[in-house]
Amino acid sequence: MKRQQVSGGRAQTPIVEGWQLAPEGGAIHPGERTAVIADVHLGYEWARGAAGDCVPAHSLAETLKKLERLLERSPIDRLVVAGDLVESPRLCARTAADLARLARWLGQRDVRLVLIEGNHDRSLAWMAREKGLDAVAAAPVLQSHLLVAGWTIAHGHRLVPADRLISGHHHPVLRVSGHSAPCFLVGDGRIILPAFSGNAAGLDVASARLPDGWLQSSLRCLASTGGDLLDFGPLKTLHARLG
Repeated sequence: MKRQQVSGGRAQTPIVEGWQLAPEGGAIHPGERTAVIADVHLGYEWARGAAGDCVPAHSLAETLKKLERLLERSPIDRLVVAGDLVESPRLCARTAADLARLARWLGQRDVRLVLIEGNHDRSLAWMAREKGLDAVAAAPVLQSHLLVAGWTIAHGHRLVPADRLISGHHHPVLRVSGHSAPCFLVGDGRIILPAFSGNAAGLDVASARLPDGWLQSSLRCLASTGGDLLDFGPLKTLHARLG
């Protein structure tokens, strides 16, 4: 059987009902002056170190670099992290210190940090108190979900009934011909964000078993090159088109 060649059409900074999708992995609503990201997994290296591995410190620097590019796209007053801001659900003083540096960096830019609870975030409230984040940036109180411009923002590890939903948790990626790219999944009333962290293992949307309902929905795959988004078309036919 002849193998089909599939390439993505450029979809530079597409807009979905007021949400601008950025190649860095976030969704920005200029009217609400709000950006949403998910799955930052701050402190990945410290969690690996606790397991006996030796991984250089990098997650905070990489996060700030991507946020810098994201903030250049549109002025915002609020950064919503839709779950899994930190990697380890266990208490970690070094992750808490990185969290304080992140909050201070945002505070210097007059950006308020708003946190949605993810499945990795069980220790986050303790770390916020430990480092006095109330005094560093607008107190990050964990919420189960948040409503912005008629859209519900949640992590995605629990069912949240909503007509319009922005979520993370699944870390969607597209793997083609030895290349891997984080991707958005976008459809009617649905935006699934890629992981903001490069350390997050990805769910290959072309070959992995996908959550119930995804293949019966209107979801499209928009893969990030880091600078652009490429539209690979409907998710439900992606595997067949890749051959």
